Amino acid sequence: MINKSLTINDLLIQLAQEDISGYSIVDYWDADIMAIGMQKGNVLIYISAFDYNNTNHYSIIIEELGTGKILKPEEKTLYNGLVNSIQNFF
Repeated sequence: MINKSLTINDLLIQLAQEDISGYSIVDYWDADIMAIGMQKGNVLIYISAFDYNNTNHYSIIIEELGTGKILKPEEKTLYNGLVNSIQNFF
């Protein structure tokens, strides 16, 4: 994505190779070059790579789209944990 950081673009390339299907990439955070969303049905996964270069961790929040109900509160996770969370909710 042209308006996103190299870290986010690299993450999207990696995620495209995982066993995850039927999701859309959404960008409700235009001004935040370190954040992206994944949506499938009414589930939205917010992914931030704000501190990734220092910690190798992503921050994720999983919520119900429309209601904003938090399905999984914010957590910092390594790539494998991120993939597991995505697969569990998608």
